[in-house]
Amino acid sequence: MLGAILIFCSTLVYGAVHSLLASLGVKAAARKMFGPSADHWYRLGFNFAAGITLLPVLGLLAANIGPVLVAVPWPGWAILVTIELAALMLMAYTFQHSDPAFFMGFGQLGSAPSTAGLTTTGAYGIARHPLYLTGLLILWCFPILTTGTLAFDAAITLYILIGSELEERRLIVQFGEEYLRYRKKVARLIPFLF
Repeated sequence: MLGAILIFCSTLVYGAVHSLLASLGVKAAARKMFGPSADHWYRLGFNFAAGITLLPVLGLLAANIGPVLVAVPWPGWAILVTIELAALMLMAYTFQHSDPAFFMGFGQLGSAPSTAGLTTTGAYGIARHPLYLTGLLILWCFPILTTGTLAFDAAITLYILIGSELEERRLIVQFGEEYLRYRKKVARLIPFLF
């Protein structure tokens, strides 16, 4: 039980750090500290930091996987794995429509920082955060649930709910009325519902 609590708390700390680093305030502080070149390197550094800081959480999860709570039998596990594979394909499709170079941070490395426009087509036409949606489907449709994975999945879900709201505030600042109109037409996470 202690392992699950540690996983839950460390995942929430990871989410808080991730959201803080993505904030407009921290980006502005980096620009003030490093000058305009910060705009070229920030996203790449952010992605690197996100990957590195997730490793201890995953290590804690691996060390404290815990007892099995649910093991879905056949044919249920085949249905869940099919949903996961479909979500993974949708994630790849969505990523391709998200300006991958910009998303990864390489598009900003040129002489002038790249600016990605607001994407509202493809998967973004049915959910404002399709990458979060597909990530949640992959996590929650895994056919074996342990105390550790339950703690991780619950914390990631909470982080996505809070983080997507914080992200929306940044997008409103960035895109203004265009984003507000988009937000009225398209659900945040669950198509046609939420």
